[in-house]
Amino acid sequence: MDVFVSIVGSLVAKAAEYIVDPTAQQLSYLFKPRSKFLNLRTKVQELKDARERVQQSVDSANRKGEVIFDDVQRWLTVVDEKISEEAATQLQDDEEKAMKRCFAGFCPDFKSSYPFSKKADKEAAAIAQLLTQKDNFDGVSRPSEPKGMDTIRSVKEYEAFESRRDAFDGVMAALKDDAVSIIGVYGMGGVGKTTLVKEAFKQAKEEQLFNEVILVAVNQTPNMLNIQKEIAEKLGLEIHEENIDMRATRLHERLKKEGRVLVILDDIWESLDLRALGIPSADEHKGCKILMTSRSLDVLEYLNSQPNISIETLREDEAWNLFKKMASLVEGSEFQSIAVEVAKRCAGLPIAIATIAKALKPKKNLFEWKDALRQLSQPSERNFRGIPKDAYSAIELSYTFLDAEELRPIFLLCSVMAHDADPEDLLRYAIGLGFIHGFNTIEASRDRVLTLVSDLKASCLLLEGSHPNCFDMHDVVRDVAQSIASRDLHWLTSFKERIDEEKMKKSQLISLQNTEVSELLPHELDCPNLQYFSIGMKKYSPLKISNNFFEGMRRLKVLEFNEIIFTSLPSSIGCLKTLCTLRLRNCDLEDIAIIGELKKLEILDLRGSKIIVLPKEIGQLTRLKLLDLSDCDDLQVITPNVLSKLSKLEELYLYGSFDEWKVEGIENPRSNGSLVELQHLSGLSTLEVHIPDVEAIPKDNLFFGKMERYKISIGDKKWHSYYDTAMKTSRMLKLGMNKSIHLVDGIKHLLKKTQSLYLNGMEDVEEMRMLYHPNVETIGQLRFIKVDNCNTMKNLFSFSVAKRLCQLEGLEVSNCKNITELIEEKEEIDDNDILEFNKLRILKLYNLNRFNGLWHSQNTPPSSTWLFDKKVNFPALEILKITGMVNLERLWADQLVEHSFSKLTSIELSDCPKLLNVFPLSMLTRLQRFEKLVIRRCESVEEIISEEGGSNSSSNSSSGMPSLSLQFIQSFEFPNLTSFTLKDLPNLRSIHHNKMHTMNWPSLKQMTMRECHRVEIMFANSGETSSQQSLFWVNEVNFPVLEKLNIHKMDNLERLWADQLVEHSFSKITSIDLEDCPKLVNVFPLSMLTRLQRLERLEIRRCESIEEIISEEGGSNSSSNSSSGMPSLSAQFIQSFDFPNLTSLSLWNLPNLKSIHHNRMHTMNWPSLEEMTVSACHAVEILFANSGETSSQQSLFWVNESTFPNLHHLSFGWNAGIKDTKWHCQGQRHSVSPYFPNLKVVRLSKYPEQVTVLPSYLSSLPNFQTLEIRQSCFKEMIFQSEEGGEEKPASLLLSQITELRLRYLPELMHLWKEKEGFPNLRILHVLGCPGLQVNLVPSSVSFRNLVTLEVWHCDGIIKLITHSTAKSLVQLQQMRIGSCENIEQVIQGGDDDDDDEISFPQLNSLELVYLPKLESFCSSDKYTFGFPSLQFLVVHECPEMKMFSQGHSNTPMLHKVRLNTWSYEQRWEGNLNSTVQKVFREKHPTTEECENFREDQSKPSTSNTQNLKKEVENFVKDQDSYSTSKEDQNKPSTSNTQNLTAIMENSSTSNCE
Repeated sequence: MDVFVSIVGSLVAKAAEYIVDPTAQQLSYLFKPRSKFLNLRTKVQELKDARERVQQSVDSANRKGEVIFDDVQRWLTVVDEKISEEAATQLQDDEEKAMKRCFAGFCPDFKSSYPFSKKADKEAAAIAQLLTQKDNFDGVSRPSEPKGMDTIRSVKEYEAFESRRDAFDGVMAALKDDAVSIIGVYGMGGVGKTTLVKEAFKQAKEEQLFNEVILVAVNQTPNMLNIQKEIAEKLGLEIHEENIDMRATRLHERLKKEGRVLVILDDIWESLDLRALGIPSADEHKGCKILMTSRSLDVLEYLNSQPNISIETLREDEAWNLFKKMASLVEGSEFQSIAVEVAKRCAGLPIAIATIAKALKPKKNLFEWKDALRQLSQPSERNFRGIPKDAYSAIELSYTFLDAEELRPIFLLCSVMAHDADPEDLLRYAIGLGFIHGFNTIEASRDRVLTLVSDLKASCLLLEGSHPNCFDMHDVVRDVAQSIASRDLHWLTSFKERIDEEKMKKSQLISLQNTEVSELLPHELDCPNLQYFSIGMKKYSPLKISNNFFEGMRRLKVLEFNEIIFTSLPSSIGCLKTLCTLRLRNCDLEDIAIIGELKKLEILDLRGSKIIVLPKEIGQLTRLKLLDLSDCDDLQVITPNVLSKLSKLEELYLYGSFDEWKVEGIENPRSNGSLVELQHLSGLSTLEVHIPDVEAIPKDNLFFGKMERYKISIGDKKWHSYYDTAMKTSRMLKLGMNKSIHLVDGIKHLLKKTQSLYLNGMEDVEEMRMLYHPNVETIGQLRFIKVDNCNTMKNLFSFSVAKRLCQLEGLEVSNCKNITELIEEKEEIDDNDILEFNKLRILKLYNLNRFNGLWHSQNTPPSSTWLFDKKVNFPALEILKITGMVNLERLWADQLVEHSFSKLTSIELSDCPKLLNVFPLSMLTRLQRFEKLVIRRCESVEEIISEEGGSNSSSNSSSGMPSLSLQFIQSFEFPNLTSFTLKDLPNLRSIHHNKMHTMNWPSLKQMTMRECHRVEIMFANSGETSSQQSLFWVNEVNFPVLEKLNIHKMDNLERLWADQLVEHSFSKITSIDLEDCPKLVNVFPLSMLTRLQRLERLEIRRCESIEEIISEEGGSNSSSNSSSGMPSLSAQFIQSFDFPNLTSLSLWNLPNLKSIHHNRMHTMNWPSLEEMTVSACHAVEILFANSGETSSQQSLFWVNESTFPNLHHLSFGWNAGIKDTKWHCQGQRHSVSPYFPNLKVVRLSKYPEQVTVLPSYLSSLPNFQTLEIRQSCFKEMIFQSEEGGEEKPASLLLSQITELRLRYLPELMHLWKEKEGFPNLRILHVLGCPGLQVNLVPSSVSFRNLVTLEVWHCDGIIKLITHSTAKSLVQLQQMRIGSCENIEQVIQGGDDDDDDEISFPQLNSLELVYLPKLESFCSSDKYTFGFPSLQFLVVHECPEMKMFSQGHSNTPMLHKVRLNTWSYEQRWEGNLNSTVQKVFREKHPTTEECENFREDQSKPSTSNTQNLKKEVENFVKDQDSYSTSKEDQNKPSTSNTQNLTAIMENSSTSNCE
């Protein structure tokens, strides 16, 4: 009994120890451990689900080549730790310990339950925070930086002619003039308009006049979709919408976010609808400028350009000087008098001068020059499209002077190709037409074509393309070339209204690209002389061609179709017995067996087309030399022995396509293609192929060694189309074998000549040691090496091997756990022997945990802790990236090779926990080209520049570098550094601790600092000291061109600016972003305002100490400001101040903010402000005030007509201090109409339950167009009018709005009840509104103007809209319905209606995804449906959808149904209903169907289309895909309203329960 009392007493004492704080939470740790662990397990499962969704989004982004955000990658890393097996095991152990009981199980063990329960609770809270972070992700990726604009044709051909100076200066002045929005440049073709605006483009970028500069060629036949696509790509914007208006809207929104942007539209021939393209007007976006070129002043004036600047022809002396330079004439030569006359005949056009000068340059005889002048003196009678006769004749004469036999036809052929043409396309045309003579192989012909293209560039008849390895042609030269081809060869390149049958009979070439020709083409073309026929549609669309179409063109040699849907190829294609080249690019194909009848075919190009099976008939093409099946990602079957029959095949392209290679001997007979078949192709020299299973490589594989051009990957991973672009060469090999197998002889032969080598996941492959074996045969052709996840490697090269890598340009090593050094010194070498990497430009080292340095000698222990020393020379290195080097303490040794690293432009360092600093002072003289520095998560770094290594003068002298010693250095700078990023450096204090050194940053444009909590004075000047902490404490340090400043999570930052700043420092800043700086009290002193004339964007988030944005502190000391060279700003003298260029202002979660500036004697104007966000600023009193205005009433805005003249977008979150957003408008208190004339978009968020009505001011906005409400508790869309009185429905009072977006409104019961609600609505998005019941809107509602309808996560809706509402949707173009648990039908039928037709005449896109109860689009058989424009239909995860509709559906433009949202899996069974029914049967087969399916699998395939499909359909895979398919971002949640409410709670909103 005493023992029992003793035990119980100790337990009670322990319990009492833990319940000193008698809260329910503390007690729950003692008595409810089970609930704590149950909650934790629930959270872990939620986290696993969330991680899966994020990973799917990341995978999708990777497939698109996008860049994953750093915070998303870090989130995934942390989550992986939380849900790892180790964490699960730990959880199990902790739970068992928490549940321990004592005294025979009668009493809980408080000593165990308390700490482990508390740990579980803390872990659950951490997971909850991770889930909140996931909800706050604004996407997971961004598009990669567009490359197009930086790679446009060089403007090296620009000549600064005196006669052009005024024109160029006029363009630049207009670009700098804020009052000018559209600028025109005009002049005749070839006069140099494009060259001049490209020079302006270059100058504008150098002077940082714009955030973005975009140049797009419009050309004579503008393709709006292509122009939009090019603009989007150069902005890094991905547009999926096909509808041109929706694409324009996306572009419009994106361009408005860019601040200052210049769009150059080159070569406009006729009026262009800029708004339809998506380019905002000056009224919509003041910062957007447009620069246009045209041959016609009328066109420019119609587009309202002003000024319009004329480009005249060159003066006579300028023309002569240019001609003399291009022809390399020496003054006083015997040709001079003739040459002067020739130059005059070129009409002062640079393009004509250049071409004729280049043509005459090799002519060495006087009679040749005289003959040229004689021909030019008899100019062509043609005045072709505004080209002067003399200029036409000059270009024509240049064509005549082309010497080589093939040059003239190749030049004319180039004229029918698009801009930025690929020589590979030219090759395939030229071979087909027989323009290349005397060459027996494709490779030899390719070399010849590249030589001819080079010759034409040298003759100025071709230009460099804007992308690598492409070529282009000036429009004037193109016009002349097409004119010659039309005149002499009867080539036809366009027709618009009718076909001239006589011309067609004579024509040898017809090229109709980007032309809608479906209505113009007759059933049969009578073209007996036609050799080349090419059609490309403006968009992926069907083209109906009769079976007899080709019977009248039996001499055809080249046939090409682009982006066309074929239900079947015309039977008359079999008549083309002379066809040599057939290109069906990006086409939708079914049965292509008829191609087997084309016995003379040498080139078959099906790149990017949708085909399922390569039929056996292709094996009949015994003359085929090139087969291109690249990117045919639907190709599942290559009929056995087809490839082996192509005995003449030289080039085979299968990358991004078929990879289901069968292992020889496993199946007999084989059901698919095998690599064994390639053994029979003795002439095969080019191969692009992915081989997932190394076992599929045949034993006799020496054919690999014969390859001269190849792109081969073996193993799980393919070459990535984006991330591996930099490694693109003509010989690429990727090895990813993760099991022990010997490298076959053929692969060894490939290694000897490989230029790009990628080793991935090579775990136990002994032969990979050949890379650093001393006796390795030559690998001197390697230009790029990438090694990833090869954990058996300890070194990469031996010294002798590394010395042979004289061509190496790029080296990347990552995730190799055991690698310690890159280079191992096994041989005896001289102490002075230096390893030279003379061409290495890129070095990347990632996650090498045991890495000690580049170098290791067997004779000395690896004691060094630096990366680079005097043994290795990197004279060409430009980019250095290092991540995850846990042992790295220093980058540089004291002694380095002279000139090593002198070309370095970029360094990125991440996750190097022992690294102390980045540069010693001795390195600074090597960094004159340095442009970019990024340092992340290096927790030991205290300063960026250290004195270590700089004091030893002798050591530096020995390296050939000038000595930098502390006592002699007064200042230093990075003259070309433009970007500077420091993130997560907890011990960083400053750039350099010694404040006696002055630093200058003359080129710095972007600076980002994040989570550098110990930073005191980051940038200090010589000798300055202060007790107050400021980020910039400088009066001699200059930031003259800094544009973007981002400061995030700086715990100790109190001030940004000191009182004294260098004159003009920070005067070009355009963007400031502040976040999570808890001690920061204000943003700007008054003394800073004159420097902020260019500020365009200001965002401040979660800075809890900020009370005002502008303070008077620092502005009262006039002397200090005077000394800085800036005019003094003092409170008593300032009456008003502006932010003249500020376009975006965001104030979010600033709990102590009271106003912009507390002194209301100052008037503030915001003339350019377009977007403003104010949210969770609960202490705000009067945010914007006028001079002298006072009022006892609390108003957020106290404004006059000049305060916000251009405000377009206004976003309000709930601000507790403001019960309703109040406005005090000078002179008129009851209407905001005159004071917000351009306000079009209002967004409301996080309004709590106590707010039952919408803000009253909405009804007074004269141009209100878009309303978005999110994460709020409104039950109805009503508000009280400003005059007071009864509540009125928003749908009537806001009748003018065109766009309504409702997101996460769990309490919303209905959108509106009124028949005429929102009559002008064009876009309606409803997301996360589970309170909506039965129908989206009442049956009386009409949507006669609606263009876009999207509904997601609305689980109360059963039938989306009634038939009467559906009949009003005559303008609807896009409908997307997803993740609505209970929707059964989209259209609800009436009970008593007669038969009727419901038509959607404009609908082109319909998506139905994740609708588990959807049975059909409409179940009533009383309606027929018309979809005349529908081309895109997705039906994904709708398992109960047995048919599309009971009534007939007419879909003339629809030929495929997409079965998921992330890939191109499709079906088509002749019509829509049959397709949906077939898919349903595949998901829900009967027993009989299963048996029939298995029988079908054993039958041999035939050429019949349906049998081919059956051969490749995998029923079991489809069955599994339904039950285990990956969720995407739109998949419904399982907890509906609770989850939606949780989202709101996690976003710091009030509880709506």
